[in-house]
Amino acid sequence: MAKVKQKLRYFDFYLFIPYLLLCIVGIVMVYSASSINLSYAGMKTDLYLYRQMAYVILGLVCFTLAMLIKLKKLTSKKFIICGFYILAFLLLYAKFMTRAVNGANGWIDLKLFSLQPSELCKLYLVLFLAQLLSRREQAAAQNTLQATSRRPWLLVYFLLFLILMEPDLGGFAINFMIVAIMYLASQATRHSSKRAFLYLTGFLSVVMVFVFGLRFWNPLAGTKYNYMYSRLMAFYNPFKVAASSGHQLINSYYAISNGGLFGLGLGNSIQKRGYLPEAYTDFIMAIISEELGVIGVSVVLILISWLTLRIFLIGIRSRDVYETFVCYGIGTFFAVETFFNLGAVTGLLPITGVTFPFVSYGGSSMLVLSITLGIVMNISIRQRRLRAADKNH
Repeated sequence: MAKVKQKLRYFDFYLFIPYLLLCIVGIVMVYSASSINLSYAGMKTDLYLYRQMAYVILGLVCFTLAMLIKLKKLTSKKFIICGFYILAFLLLYAKFMTRAVNGANGWIDLKLFSLQPSELCKLYLVLFLAQLLSRREQAAAQNTLQATSRRPWLLVYFLLFLILMEPDLGGFAINFMIVAIMYLASQATRHSSKRAFLYLTGFLSVVMVFVFGLRFWNPLAGTKYNYMYSRLMAFYNPFKVAASSGHQLINSYYAISNGGLFGLGLGNSIQKRGYLPEAYTDFIMAIISEELGVIGVSVVLILISWLTLRIFLIGIRSRDVYETFVCYGIGTFFAVETFFNLGAVTGLLPITGVTFPFVSYGGSSMLVLSITLGIVMNISIRQRRLRAADKNH
């Protein structure tokens, strides 16, 4: 109990308040975006409201537990090995033992919510890579880098491969970016960021050329993965495929256009009335834009930007290399997920089904994001306690 009081003494409200506000916005907007269609279907209009509230409460519990846990437990060899086997099993189970949802076998139905193993991978890879890269830094400092093994990277590649096999392109892209940015950060600390940046730029260039080439050649034609090519075509010209894969993006455009500066008012969205499918999930920002306008969207973006920058700042200030890499990884997680979601809603990126942090409906996303933020809070509290001890001395 004394330890809990001590942690609360150094509690970082600059981190917690934006998180709580985003969760509240999510609860309100999930209800607004889902209630009318539930009414049309003859179901209870508050079904997703209560579910989202339950996810937020569970998220707060997970946040608290992550805040109180000893960080050393997350660096143990047992945690890393067990975590890998559990995630590999869950990804394989989702791929071969579950029914496909929107073309991907990426969810495991737990009744209360659907578990998405690729979401857990984001947290695991942050913790695993932070340990791997911090040890690499220590080895470099002691001039023993040649003795370090590259075999642990095979575990990272294997998990990324399993996510791609589902296929969960959104989950793969975010997990890959977490790995790439954390590696880039480690290279920067060793004064070789230019080489790492060139590698990353080269890889992304090859990907962009390949994606552009798919506009003229469809290698997925006639296969069960043809839906991915359809999404790409919707990204290039949604109005050309308005009756099929472009339908969702076009209605997102209409929602954004309808909202203007101040919006139509809370609950007054037109596109949520059967036009924009599952608007309470990855396209909830389109409904926020329509109902609350540019002002409402700006408030949400300010909150998530503050949260993300705060996480990076905590990482920069940390005296511990492991904690720095953890914060960099989690900050990348938040930033990339936000970018992918907004890119899909505005047509700047292909639709990948990535949710908006803390606002979109979903149990797996809420719990994993809350745990990651609880870990950052844990690090922030430790920093504040150390700074206070330095001042006293």
